[in-house]
Formats: sequence, C-alpha cells, structure tokens
Amino acid sequence: MNKEKIHITKPDDRESVIVILARNGYTVRQGREKDHGTGKTVAFVEYWSSEDEKNG
Repeated sequence: MNKEKIHITKPDDRESVIVILARNGYTVRQGREKDHGTGKTVAFVEYWSSEDEKNG
C-alpha cells in the first residue's frame, strides 16, 4: 500500500481535497505532525487507493 501526503495549511482547502479524494475512491485521513525543519506543527491529508487495501 502506497500512502501519499499533502501538506495543506487552510482548513477549507483540506476539506475540499478530502472530499475530492474520497469521491474518487481513495481512503483518506487528516492529521498533524511536527515539521522537521521549522519545528512547527503542520496539517496534512494522507491518502491511498482503496484498491490497494483489497489486493494486499
């Protein structure tokens, strides 16, 4: 399973991306993590193909 992350600052933009990905068959989650460079907390959207889950 190949998970991808997109770092998105604006909450409304994150919501839009989540909806688009979910409607196109991806499993989606959002979270926060520390940026290694700045030490600040950044938000992200992580997604992966639902087909990957079924196949393996």
